[in-house]
Amino acid sequence: MKIMADLPFVTIILPIRNESGHVAKGLGAILAQDYPIDCMEILIVDGMSTDATRNILSQIVSTHPRHKIRILDNPGKIVPTGLNIALRQAKGEIIIRVDGHCQIVPDYVRKCVQYIRDQQVDGVGGPMHSIGEGYISELIAIAMSSKFGVGIPLSNGVRIN
Repeated sequence: MKIMADLPFVTIILPIRNESGHVAKGLGAILAQDYPIDCMEILIVDGMSTDATRNILSQIVSTHPRHKIRILDNPGKIVPTGLNIALRQAKGEIIIRVDGHCQIVPDYVRKCVQYIRDQQVDGVGGPMHSIGEGYISELIAIAMSSKFGVGIPLSNGVRIN
């Protein structure tokens, strides 16, 4: 689906479960993208959260009526099931996955689209900086930021895994 000149329509998929402590910031970062909102939809696939996640989402969605945001149920509760549910609903020519703890920079969607089109590649991503909020999560963040996690960025933008 193409809209606004030749910009591709983008579907952002957010598979989540029990993300009440993070979903507002993550979704806020998605809503702050500099990519035209008429060329974008956001599919939030909730794995039947048992915390306040769903209430937080409902409040955010109600305050952003111009954005195309849909909340879908994921009775399977796990990310792969949620991704499959969202992919069946997606209208985008380009699919971008964002996790519940992620906060993407404001030009993330635009740059992903740009690289896909200009470099004629099938998939792109960006650097990830893990942040821990306690002793165990800080250790996990250190591991995820190592060459054994998401890789070491080189000066030319390539990652080694």
